[in-house]
Formats: sequence, structure tokens, C-alpha cells
Amino acid sequence: MADAPLESTSRERFLVAADEQFIESGYDRCTIRAIAARAGTSLASLSRNWSGKRELFVEVFKRHFDPIHAAQNASFDVLEAQGNFSARAVIAAFFGSGMTCEGTGMQKIRRVYSLALLDPSEEARAITRQLAEPVRQRLIVLLRRCLPDLDERRFFLAMNVVLGVYIYPLARGERLASVMGYDLAGFDWEAAVDILADMACRGIEG
Repeated sequence: MADAPLESTSRERFLVAADEQFIESGYDRCTIRAIAARAGTSLASLSRNWSGKRELFVEVFKRHFDPIHAAQNASFDVLEAQGNFSARAVIAAFFGSGMTCEGTGMQKIRRVYSLALLDPSEEARAITRQLAEPVRQRLIVLLRRCLPDLDERRFFLAMNVVLGVYIYPLARGERLASVMGYDLAGFDWEAAVDILADMACRGIEG
């Protein structure tokens, strides 16, 4: 029994180290050996808790995806309860829940989440696809209800616009700000959500 708290601590260190190694290196270059070294634990910690790298990262990604998806689903619930909503309202609910969620560790949660969604690794994409599919399908259904006059091609392109506008600021906004010499200190993400929702909505509604 005395070993349980120690094992729990070792497990958490491994998960935190996996977060940091993934942010730094991406999925394919994120090796178990590097994670273990970063966590200050042995490789045996992996086999005691996970069957391998894929199972480890299912948990790593899920820890970061779940809070954002819970917030997005809660926002969608509010819209559906109201019964009458616009495409802009759906987009703002989706963007806002991902960009402005507050709480302990949310900055890192958003970082891992956005980088995972853009990671080129086929294995990472398989994991994130399964995690993101339910909320993404809900977004598609809600927007389709608001945009019944768009043909399939235009609706497909509309979804590309919405998802692109959503993910780029989260994953690459800091890099772009650096290139542009733009100071993100004190950046108002709530105001940004309104601006981005307006821009995206104007683009897809023509």
C-alpha cells in the first residue's frame, strides 16, 4: 500500500513530461526514452501504466481535449435550449469555448490541444480524430441547420473556413505575432472571439 502514492506521483510526472516533450518535439520525435528522462522516472513506469506510446498519448491528449470539448458541448446545449440560433452564434460558441476557457493549466491545455490537432503524424491524427469527432460532428450539424441553402461544396468549404479560423490562432498565433512584431501581452481573447466569429460568418454567408 505504501507504494501507491509513489506510483501515482511517478505516473503524473510521466504524463506531464509527455505534455512538455510533445509541445517541444511533436508526436513522432516524442520518444518514450526522452519522456522518461524528462520525468526522472524509469522506462518501467510506462509498462506499469500503459501498453505503449499510443496508449500513453490517448490519455495525454484526452486530458487536454476533454475540458475544451466539455465547454463546447455546454455552449451548444445552451444554444439548442434556446431553439433559435444563427450560424454566427454557433461559431462564437465553438470558438469561445476553446479560446477563452479559464482555469488551472488552461494555457497548456490549449497548447497541447491545438498542436495535437495539427500534428502530421498518422498515429497522432488517428488518436485526435477519435477524440474530436463527436464535438466536430455536432458543430457540423448545427451549422448545417443554420445554412440550409449552401450546396455541399460550399458547405464543405465553409467548414474549412470555420475550422481554419479556429485552430490557427490557437496553434500558430504566437509565431505569427512574433513575425508581425505584434505584442500579445494583455490580448483580449473574448473580443477576438467576436471579431473572428464575425469574419468567419461573413466569409461563409457571402
